[in-house]
Amino acid sequence: MMDDEPLRWLYGREAMGIKLGLGNITRLLSHLGDPHLRFRSVHVAGSNGKGSVSAMTASVLQEAGYRTGLYTSPHLVDFRERIQVDGTPIPVKDMLHLIDEVREFAERPGPPEERLTFFELTTAMAFAHFADAGVDEAVVEVGMGGRLDATNVITPDCCAITRIGLEHTMYLGDTIAAIAWEKAGIIKPGVPVVAIEQDSDALSVIRARAGDLGAPLKIVGRDVGFEELFSTMDGTEVYLEELDLALRVPLLGRYQASNCALAGGTLAELMRRGIYIPEEAIINGMAKVRWPGRMDIVSREPLIMFDVTHTPDGARTVAAEVGRLLGSGLILVLGVLSDKDLQGIAASFGPLARLAIATSPSSPRAFTASQVAQALRPFVGTVEEVPDVAAALTRAVALASPMDSILVTGSLFTIGEAFRWLDDRKTRR
Repeated sequence: MMDDEPLRWLYGREAMGIKLGLGNITRLLSHLGDPHLRFRSVHVAGSNGKGSVSAMTASVLQEAGYRTGLYTSPHLVDFRERIQVDGTPIPVKDMLHLIDEVREFAERPGPPEERLTFFELTTAMAFAHFADAGVDEAVVEVGMGGRLDATNVITPDCCAITRIGLEHTMYLGDTIAAIAWEKAGIIKPGVPVVAIEQDSDALSVIRARAGDLGAPLKIVGRDVGFEELFSTMDGTEVYLEELDLALRVPLLGRYQASNCALAGGTLAELMRRGIYIPEEAIINGMAKVRWPGRMDIVSREPLIMFDVTHTPDGARTVAAEVGRLLGSGLILVLGVLSDKDLQGIAASFGPLARLAIATSPSSPRAFTASQVAQALRPFVGTVEEVPDVAAALTRAVALASPMDSILVTGSLFTIGEAFRWLDDRKTRR
């Protein structure tokens, strides 16, 4: 049995809050021997889609035969999901060893401003694991923002920037332009940048930053042409002009077409920098990509979809795609954290449901089931309150007819608990 005390200690560092800046991570990495200098990388920033783009890029690199690291956050069920090499989460033994290493440094006496946060420690662990594992290329997803994010110590082969929206305004600014400035902070002198076409304020900032640093910039949708061929319950197919390939990804939603194009544009830049990626690796890597919890069909009988969406913008986009693919009249299970826009999320998903079950993930930051129910009632005729996520899912399955679909959404925490419920359900069977 794993000794969970080290992991509890690491989670305890979340009490340090969010601390943007590169001084602490630089000191910690120096203590560890600067592991981030021992592998090549791709850096991915943005508000929506950066996880999907990271997963696609990593899947293709792995298929091409490169030892590939993938660092994403947060996790759904297991901390080890954050740090992967060739699709395999960091082994428990290696995780515990690295916690011990960073803990020894973190517990040294020092001023309050040098106290290391959970994300700084986790990032250092990821980079150390990639170096120890002999990773050729690591795909690194930004945690928050970019300019002062702990991941921004790498000098990548390419930077990718997904769609930017209003998020984390307390830390990043309260306008699209201000947030884009933070996210464009990952751009490095001379390093190519591929960004999705989007809000003109965001693009203006990205263009200016790239121009100032002499970083070649390509915009997906302008410089990188693509065409969505189809988007069904089986996935998305897109034609990429730059690669002259039709690619199928098993991820649902029309928005995955532009994510695929962004990943394809990033891979093209890697090839220009001497990384050989054969055509069949691109085709097969895209076809094999997995990114759990994103319009993720986890059961066909009954049809159950999990989605981690937790912002109004994301909810509007996902709700439109769910409505297109599944229609209305579904059973909705919704649990949301209290720092999110519950009203906005309810307004997007509520009209799709004939029945809703309001729930609450086991986090002190979660809205109660009663609060979620109150937000849903203007949009749904029947709303039940089931505070426990697992019990809410069990209730949804009990209520579902053979023709019903069940959508579970609202929070990463809700979906994490939903996956644990699913694992228990499979075990009992």
